[in-house]
Amino acid sequence: MKRPWVSWIWSLGFLLLPIGLQAQQSLVLEGGTLIDGTGKAPVNNALVVIEGNRITAVGSQGQVTVPQNAKIIKTDGQTILPGLIDGHIHLFSTYQPEMFLHYGVTAIGDLNNDTSWVLLQRQDLSSGKIKGPRLFSSCIAFGGPSSVTNTQSRVVIQALRNPEQARAFVRELKAAGCDVIKTDYSLTYDEIAATIDEATKLGLTVVGHTQNIRLASALGHKYMEHTNTLAWAIIAEMPPDKQPKDGCSWPDCGSPEQFIDMSLMPAMVKLLVDRGVYVNPTLVSHGINEGRWRNPPERAKEWVQEGEEALKDPVLRSIVPVKIQEMWTKSTEGPSPDAEGYQKVQEFLRQYAAAGGKIVAGTDETGDEGTIPGISLHNEMQLLTDAGVPPMKAIQAATLWSAESIGQGKNLGSVEPGKLADFTIIEGNPLADIAVTKNVKMVIKDGQVMDTSYDPHAITAVPRPFGTLPLISAVTPPVATQGAGDLTIQVDGVRFNPKTVVRFDNTDLKTQFVSPTKLTAVISSNLLENAGSYSVYVLNPGASGSPSNAIYLLIDSN
Repeated sequence: MKRPWVSWIWSLGFLLLPIGLQAQQSLVLEGGTLIDGTGKAPVNNALVVIEGNRITAVGSQGQVTVPQNAKIIKTDGQTILPGLIDGHIHLFSTYQPEMFLHYGVTAIGDLNNDTSWVLLQRQDLSSGKIKGPRLFSSCIAFGGPSSVTNTQSRVVIQALRNPEQARAFVRELKAAGCDVIKTDYSLTYDEIAATIDEATKLGLTVVGHTQNIRLASALGHKYMEHTNTLAWAIIAEMPPDKQPKDGCSWPDCGSPEQFIDMSLMPAMVKLLVDRGVYVNPTLVSHGINEGRWRNPPERAKEWVQEGEEALKDPVLRSIVPVKIQEMWTKSTEGPSPDAEGYQKVQEFLRQYAAAGGKIVAGTDETGDEGTIPGISLHNEMQLLTDAGVPPMKAIQAATLWSAESIGQGKNLGSVEPGKLADFTIIEGNPLADIAVTKNVKMVIKDGQVMDTSYDPHAITAVPRPFGTLPLISAVTPPVATQGAGDLTIQVDGVRFNPKTVVRFDNTDLKTQFVSPTKLTAVISSNLLENAGSYSVYVLNPGASGSPSNAIYLLIDSN
């Protein structure tokens, strides 16, 4: 005989299971127009089924079965897009992640940053400790023999002296958990070839700067960051008297793009398309941050208004420094110092799109150089369409092609069964006016409807470090009891290594290296005899001998 209390206990046990082990309610987007990111024609009266964090069915109403007890989200009159992806940013500012999400950006590709710090940010974004998009990163960049290892500035580079070192460093970053590999200008072609070969073996995509995209792509480099490398490739084929004089660079002689012989462009376009090169022109950052190509007057005025509108939010104003607010509301309107170079870049993009080439809408966004996180991706799409790229391809540039360029095309970038359930739902038809992508009405990430309001407590507790010193963010537990036995503490932060030592009240502790962002250490009982507050900090022997910041551990009286 089945006892009632047995059923009751079983039911209670089920309710106490982690949510991921319980049956998850289906989510359905019903109505409106779907632009799925693949380039296919829009789907009217769309219906998208989500189970957990994956898309399980896509089609029109009447063609797809709605699961029983599904939660229905009506999207009539709206446009469903894949979650937007800014494929080229640098996470330097604490407020960036929230702003990306607020404007419908559900994934970002950080293409050069402090390795341990950016991996900590990825961890905290994944866990929900920080509010923001998915983060994929190249970590530190690869430099060649002429470069110097530099971890103290915004651009962080590991100098490599030969192909063997390049291979070893690829393996090191793979083991650390970096998602892609980034090359810098100073790499030799032998080092580029070794980097690409090793990265391919390990399943890593290679992005980054190159000196000459024709030569680099011949070695398998399928990513063109900025258009200077395009210009250098074409200039190298021009007669010497048509080339800029040696040593002449921006701003003295204009950008290299200004010197492009456009008669050589069609052949270069065909070559790069045939080699499958992703083109990341970074139009918005060159227009605002570098001042190279002043933005058209109508765009400059629009973007100032957008900055003013964004800063009406009191929470956002409280977390964005005043000097950055001033940048966002300062017009970049004015005559272009290099209008000819910009026009040639626009014509290249038009030809590249028409020939079937893939363009990446990556903004080179840093959060502190004039561009506005999140909004800048929409503006990049606007500049692409201004150049003659069709709106459908501009959308692909900010979704599927961005995902593919950072090695995430299997899971992100398009609305297809089996992919992760990231969506940006907007009001308006972006194929008629790409600017309406800014009308974000709902953001879904990982199958969850996101709260995109700003929260001053949902930003990182560890600002991006500039320098070589370690930085600690937390000590656990924060309170100990006077007279207790030996206490094991956990120290979280960045830039730890196997030789890092934790100090308690200036006493070295027995320290265990767990990862570049985590240490454990043992405080012996004799150090816990007196109540009070005691500093905990770390030291990397050999790194100039200077300690990290300190966090205080409290010893409560018994």
